[in-house]
Amino acid sequence: MTGSLKKPLVFVNRKRFFLDIFGFFRYSASYMLPYERQERILASLQDRRFLKIEDLLRLTGSSLTTLRRDIEQLADGGRVRKSRGGILLTDSVAPEAVDPLYRTRERQNTDEKERIGAAAQAHIAEGDILFLLNGTTTRAVAEQLDPGKRVTIITNGIDIAAALRGKPKAEVILLGGAVDYAHNTLCGPLALKSLEHLHAARLISGAGGITEEKGVTIYPYLVSAYYQNIVRMVSEVILVADRSKLGRNALVQATALEEVDLIITDKVVPPEHLRMFKRHGVRCEQV
Repeated sequence: MTGSLKKPLVFVNRKRFFLDIFGFFRYSASYMLPYERQERILASLQDRRFLKIEDLLRLTGSSLTTLRRDIEQLADGGRVRKSRGGILLTDSVAPEAVDPLYRTRERQNTDEKERIGAAAQAHIAEGDILFLLNGTTTRAVAEQLDPGKRVTIITNGIDIAAALRGKPKAEVILLGGAVDYAHNTLCGPLALKSLEHLHAARLISGAGGITEEKGVTIYPYLVSAYYQNIVRMVSEVILVADRSKLGRNALVQATALEEVDLIITDKVVPPEHLRMFKRHGVRCEQV
Protein backbone atom coordinates (compact mmCIF):
# COMPACT_ATOMS: atom_id res chain seq x y z
CA MET A 1 0.00 0.00 0.00
CA THR A 2 1.26 3.43 -0.96
CA GLY A 3 2.37 5.48 2.02
CA SER A 4 2.39 2.54 4.37
CA LEU A 5 5.47 1.95 6.51
CA LYS A 6 7.12 -1.39 6.36
CA LYS A 7 9.44 -2.64 9.07
CA PRO A 8 12.78 -3.72 7.66
CA LEU A 9 13.61 -7.39 7.96
CA VAL A 10 16.42 -8.09 10.40
CA PHE A 11 18.43 -11.22 9.81
CA VAL A 12 20.18 -12.43 12.94
CA ASN A 13 23.19 -14.63 12.66
CA ARG A 14 22.33 -16.95 15.55
CA LYS A 15 25.79 -18.42 15.81
CA ARG A 16 27.33 -14.95 15.97
CA PHE A 17 24.72 -13.84 18.53
CA PHE A 18 25.48 -16.67 20.94
CA LEU A 19 29.20 -16.20 20.48
CA ASP A 20 28.79 -12.54 21.44
CA ILE A 21 26.75 -13.47 24.52
CA PHE A 22 29.32 -16.08 25.57
CA GLY A 23 32.07 -13.55 25.01
CA PHE A 24 30.28 -11.02 27.23
CA PHE A 25 30.04 -13.45 30.15
CA ARG A 26 33.62 -14.56 29.62
CA TYR A 27 34.71 -10.93 29.71
CA SER A 28 32.72 -10.35 32.93
CA ALA A 29 34.17 -13.47 34.55
CA SER A 30 37.71 -12.37 33.77
CA TYR A 31 37.23 -9.38 36.06
CA MET A 32 36.21 -11.43 39.09
CA LEU A 33 38.23 -11.05 42.28
CA PRO A 34 40.27 -14.10 43.37
CA TYR A 35 37.84 -15.16 46.09
CA GLU A 36 34.91 -14.81 43.65
CA ARG A 37 36.62 -17.16 41.19
CA GLN A 38 37.45 -19.61 43.95
CA GLU A 39 33.89 -19.53 45.30
CA ARG A 40 32.62 -20.31 41.81
CA ILE A 41 35.03 -23.25 41.53
CA LEU A 42 34.00 -24.67 44.91
CA ALA A 43 30.29 -24.26 44.15
CA SER A 44 30.70 -26.12 40.86
CA LEU A 45 32.69 -28.89 42.55
CA GLN A 46 29.82 -29.48 44.97
CA ASP A 47 27.80 -30.75 42.02
CA ARG A 48 30.42 -32.49 39.91
CA ARG A 49 33.22 -33.44 42.36
CA PHE A 50 35.81 -33.35 39.55
CA LEU A 51 36.54 -30.55 37.06
CA LYS A 52 38.96 -30.62 34.16
CA ILE A 53 41.32 -27.71 33.54
CA GLU A 54 39.41 -26.72 30.38
CA ASP A 55 36.16 -26.71 32.41
CA LEU A 56 37.76 -24.43 34.98
CA LEU A 57 39.03 -22.04 32.32
CA ARG A 58 35.52 -21.72 30.88
CA LEU A 59 34.00 -21.41 34.34
CA THR A 60 36.26 -18.59 35.54
CA GLY A 61 37.19 -16.89 32.27
CA SER A 62 40.71 -16.51 33.61
CA SER A 63 44.10 -17.21 32.12
CA LEU A 64 45.88 -20.49 32.78
CA THR A 65 48.41 -18.71 35.02
CA THR A 66 45.65 -17.15 37.13
CA LEU A 67 43.79 -20.44 37.31
CA ARG A 68 46.90 -22.26 38.53
CA ARG A 69 47.32 -19.65 41.26
CA ASP A 70 43.69 -20.13 42.38
CA ILE A 71 44.12 -23.92 42.41
CA GLU A 72 47.29 -23.62 44.51
CA GLN A 73 45.49 -21.46 47.09
CA LEU A 74 42.53 -23.83 47.28
CA ALA A 75 44.83 -26.85 47.56
CA ASP A 76 46.94 -25.17 50.27
CA GLY A 77 43.74 -24.54 52.22
CA GLY A 78 42.79 -28.20 51.96
CA ARG A 79 39.65 -27.50 49.94
CA VAL A 80 40.65 -29.26 46.70
CA ARG A 81 43.08 -31.95 45.62
CA LYS A 82 44.97 -31.75 42.37
CA SER A 83 44.48 -34.71 40.04
CA ARG A 84 45.64 -35.54 36.55
CA GLY A 85 44.11 -32.96 34.22
CA GLY A 86 41.93 -31.30 36.85
CA ILE A 87 40.95 -31.00 40.51
CA LEU A 88 38.85 -32.96 42.99
CA LEU A 89 36.84 -31.70 45.93
CA THR A 90 38.55 -32.78 49.15
CA ASP A 91 36.39 -35.21 51.08
CA SER A 92 38.84 -36.51 53.67
CA VAL A 93 37.35 -34.19 56.30
CA ALA A 94 33.66 -34.28 57.11
CA PRO A 95 31.90 -30.97 56.31
CA GLU A 96 30.66 -30.57 59.88
CA ALA A 97 34.25 -30.87 61.16
CA VAL A 98 35.46 -28.17 58.78
CA ASP A 99 32.64 -25.73 59.28
CA PRO A 100 30.46 -26.44 62.33
CA LEU A 101 27.30 -24.40 62.39
CA TYR A 102 27.43 -21.03 64.10
CA ARG A 103 24.58 -22.00 66.43
CA THR A 104 26.52 -25.09 67.47
CA ARG A 105 29.70 -23.11 68.15
CA GLU A 106 27.92 -20.54 70.28
CA ARG A 107 26.85 -23.28 72.73
CA GLN A 108 30.42 -24.53 73.17
CA ASN A 109 32.73 -23.36 76.00
CA THR A 110 30.35 -20.59 77.07
CA ASP A 111 31.99 -20.04 80.49
CA GLU A 112 35.41 -19.59 78.88
CA LYS A 113 34.00 -17.18 76.31
CA GLU A 114 32.38 -15.07 79.02
CA ARG A 115 35.66 -14.80 80.94
CA ILE A 116 37.57 -13.95 77.79
CA GLY A 117 34.94 -11.37 76.82
CA ALA A 118 35.23 -9.76 80.26
CA ALA A 119 39.05 -9.70 80.12
CA ALA A 120 38.98 -8.02 76.71
CA GLN A 121 37.27 -4.96 78.22
CA ALA A 122 40.62 -3.87 79.69
CA HIS A 123 41.84 -3.38 76.11
CA ILE A 124 38.92 -1.15 75.05
CA ALA A 125 39.43 2.44 76.17
CA GLU A 126 37.09 5.41 76.20
CA GLY A 127 37.01 6.99 72.73
CA ASP A 128 38.49 3.96 70.97
CA ILE A 129 37.74 3.17 67.33
CA LEU A 130 38.11 -0.56 66.73
CA PHE A 131 37.16 -3.49 64.54
CA LEU A 132 35.23 -6.25 66.29
CA LEU A 133 34.81 -9.03 63.75
CA ASN A 134 32.14 -11.72 63.70
CA GLY A 135 32.33 -14.74 65.98
CA THR A 136 30.85 -16.28 69.08
CA THR A 137 33.72 -15.15 71.35
CA THR A 138 33.76 -11.61 69.95
CA ARG A 139 30.02 -11.48 70.59
CA ALA A 140 30.83 -12.13 74.26
CA VAL A 141 33.15 -9.10 74.07
CA ALA A 142 30.28 -6.99 72.70
CA GLU A 143 27.81 -8.24 75.30
CA GLN A 144 30.10 -7.26 78.18
CA LEU A 145 30.98 -3.80 76.92
CA ASP A 146 30.30 -1.11 79.53
CA PRO A 147 27.09 0.71 78.43
CA GLY A 148 28.61 3.97 79.61
CA LYS A 149 31.77 3.68 77.53
CA ARG A 150 31.88 5.86 74.42
CA VAL A 151 33.48 3.88 71.61
CA THR A 152 33.13 3.35 67.87
CA ILE A 153 32.90 -0.27 66.78
CA ILE A 154 33.20 -1.34 63.15
CA THR A 155 31.87 -4.84 62.62
CA ASN A 156 30.82 -7.36 60.01
CA GLY A 157 28.87 -9.37 62.59
CA ILE A 158 25.08 -9.33 62.60
CA ASP A 159 24.96 -10.78 66.13
CA ILE A 160 27.54 -8.28 67.33
CA ALA A 161 25.49 -5.34 66.06
CA ALA A 162 22.44 -6.81 67.85
CA ALA A 163 24.41 -7.31 71.08
CA LEU A 164 25.47 -3.65 71.04
CA ARG A 165 21.90 -2.43 70.74
CA GLY A 166 21.72 -1.87 74.49
CA LYS A 167 24.97 0.11 74.61
CA PRO A 168 23.80 3.71 74.01
CA LYS A 169 27.30 5.24 74.00
CA ALA A 170 28.63 2.80 71.39
CA GLU A 171 28.52 3.95 67.78
CA VAL A 172 28.18 0.90 65.56
CA ILE A 173 29.29 0.86 61.91
CA LEU A 174 28.36 -2.20 59.85
CA LEU A 175 30.54 -3.14 56.92
CA GLY A 176 28.50 -3.52 53.77
CA GLY A 177 28.03 -6.65 51.74
CA ALA A 178 25.88 -9.71 51.29
CA VAL A 179 24.43 -11.45 54.34
CA ASP A 180 25.92 -14.85 55.18
CA TYR A 181 23.34 -16.26 57.62
CA ALA A 182 25.39 -19.42 58.20
CA HIS A 183 28.07 -17.32 59.93
CA ASN A 184 25.99 -14.26 60.90
CA THR A 185 28.27 -12.01 58.92
CA LEU A 186 28.42 -9.58 56.02
CA CYS A 187 30.88 -10.26 53.24
CA GLY A 188 31.69 -9.71 49.59
CA PRO A 189 33.07 -6.86 47.45
CA LEU A 190 31.05 -4.14 49.21
CA ALA A 191 32.72 -4.95 52.54
CA LEU A 192 36.12 -4.68 50.89
CA LYS A 193 35.15 -1.38 49.27
CA SER A 194 33.84 0.17 52.49
CA LEU A 195 37.22 -0.37 54.18
CA GLU A 196 38.72 2.26 51.87
CA HIS A 197 36.84 4.95 53.83
CA LEU A 198 37.43 3.67 57.37
CA HIS A 199 40.27 3.63 59.87
CA ALA A 200 40.66 2.06 63.30
CA ALA A 201 43.54 1.57 65.73
CA ARG A 202 42.75 -1.95 66.94
CA LEU A 203 41.30 -5.24 65.75
CA ILE A 204 39.65 -7.71 68.13
CA SER A 205 38.99 -10.97 66.34
CA GLY A 206 38.03 -14.51 67.10
CA ALA A 207 39.52 -17.54 65.38
CA GLY A 208 38.26 -20.83 64.05
CA GLY A 209 41.68 -22.37 64.53
CA ILE A 210 45.26 -21.47 65.42
CA THR A 211 48.32 -23.48 64.35
CA GLU A 212 51.97 -22.75 63.72
CA GLU A 213 51.70 -23.86 60.09
CA LYS A 214 48.63 -21.87 59.02
CA GLY A 215 48.51 -19.16 61.70
CA VAL A 216 45.01 -17.85 62.34
CA THR A 217 42.24 -19.54 60.36
CA ILE A 218 38.54 -18.69 60.19
CA TYR A 219 35.32 -20.26 58.90
CA PRO A 220 33.72 -17.60 56.62
CA TYR A 221 35.62 -18.00 53.36
CA LEU A 222 34.69 -14.58 51.99
CA VAL A 223 35.77 -12.72 55.14
CA SER A 224 39.35 -13.78 54.44
CA ALA A 225 39.25 -11.52 51.36
CA TYR A 226 39.39 -8.40 53.52
CA TYR A 227 40.83 -9.67 56.82
CA GLN A 228 44.41 -8.83 55.78
CA ASN A 229 43.33 -5.31 54.77
CA ILE A 230 42.19 -4.73 58.34
CA VAL A 231 45.39 -6.25 59.81
CA ARG A 232 47.49 -3.87 57.71
CA MET A 233 45.37 -0.91 58.78
CA VAL A 234 45.46 -1.31 62.58
CA SER A 235 48.32 -0.93 65.02
CA GLU A 236 47.24 -3.77 67.33
CA VAL A 237 45.70 -7.18 66.64
CA ILE A 238 44.04 -8.98 69.56
CA LEU A 239 42.75 -12.55 69.31
CA VAL A 240 40.05 -13.81 71.66
CA ALA A 241 39.90 -17.61 71.55
CA ASP A 242 39.48 -20.47 74.01
CA ARG A 243 41.81 -23.49 74.07
CA SER A 244 39.57 -25.56 71.76
CA LYS A 245 40.78 -23.43 68.83
CA LEU A 246 44.44 -24.31 69.41
CA GLY A 247 46.15 -26.95 67.30
CA ARG A 248 43.50 -27.12 64.58
CA ASN A 249 42.72 -25.33 61.33
CA ALA A 250 39.41 -23.87 60.20
CA LEU A 251 38.44 -23.38 56.58
CA VAL A 252 40.73 -20.58 55.37
CA GLN A 253 43.81 -18.70 56.54
CA ALA A 254 43.17 -15.19 57.84
CA THR A 255 46.63 -14.04 58.93
CA ALA A 256 50.02 -15.24 60.16
CA LEU A 257 50.78 -15.56 63.86
CA GLU A 258 53.48 -12.89 63.53
CA GLU A 259 50.75 -10.34 62.85
CA VAL A 260 49.06 -11.00 66.22
CA ASP A 261 50.06 -8.88 69.22
CA LEU A 262 47.99 -10.48 71.97
CA ILE A 263 45.82 -13.54 72.50
CA ILE A 264 43.31 -13.70 75.35
CA THR A 265 42.51 -17.32 76.13
CA ASP A 266 41.58 -19.56 79.06
CA LYS A 267 43.87 -20.97 81.73
CA VAL A 268 44.11 -24.56 80.49
CA VAL A 269 46.48 -24.10 77.55
CA PRO A 270 48.99 -26.87 76.75
CA PRO A 271 52.64 -25.79 77.23
CA GLU A 272 53.50 -26.42 73.57
CA HIS A 273 51.02 -23.76 72.50
CA LEU A 274 52.39 -21.28 75.02
CA ARG A 275 55.85 -21.91 73.55
CA MET A 276 54.42 -21.41 70.04
CA PHE A 277 53.06 -17.99 71.01
CA LYS A 278 56.41 -17.01 72.51
CA ARG A 279 58.30 -18.07 69.36
CA HIS A 280 56.10 -15.80 67.24
CA GLY A 281 56.16 -12.84 69.62
CA VAL A 282 52.51 -13.15 70.67
CA ARG A 283 51.71 -12.06 74.23
CA CYS A 284 49.35 -14.46 75.98
CA GLU A 285 46.81 -13.44 78.62
CA GLN A 286 45.13 -16.39 80.36
CA VAL A 287 41.87 -15.87 82.26
